[in-house]
Amino acid sequence: MSSSSDQQLRQWFDSIDTDKSGHLSAKELQRALALGNLEFTITDVDAMVRAFDTNGTRTLAFDEFQRLHNFLVNVQQSFHTFDKDRSGRLSTDEVNSALKQAGFALDAPAVAAMIEKFDPDNSKNLALDEYIRSCLFLQTAARSFAAFDPNKTGNVTLSFSQLCYVCSHISC
Repeated sequence: MSSSSDQQLRQWFDSIDTDKSGHLSAKELQRALALGNLEFTITDVDAMVRAFDTNGTRTLAFDEFQRLHNFLVNVQQSFHTFDKDRSGRLSTDEVNSALKQAGFALDAPAVAAMIEKFDPDNSKNLALDEYIRSCLFLQTAARSFAAFDPNKTGNVTLSFSQLCYVCSHISC
């Protein structure tokens, strides 16, 4: 990001930080996302905060906010790139192509299960907000998986307690 972009993002961060704490709460972030026509529940925004909060405060410092901002910009660009028919929704094939380009090589049943999870109206495709939720899920799932796969074998064995730990850290 250029210095000018950094300054603009910093100004935006400061304007969102209504309590002037130097950190953004989920409520502050939710209001800011709504201004950009990204309507998310407080639960969704809390999941975003937790996914990018590196010190466990459940708030975002500027550097954490910057990473979240970059993630959201990249996900939106991916969505628009792979929405080949310009329907405003990604079909299963479009989701699969977008995920492959992002480095997630999921098999067809995994993609179908993910679309089903993030498709509350059962349309068999994903709108932008649903796609963002699915990408957030994949990012946190990959990070949680990696914690149990230090040798990067692509396979892990988990106890039930470890599974519960992993699931509690995956943003849905």
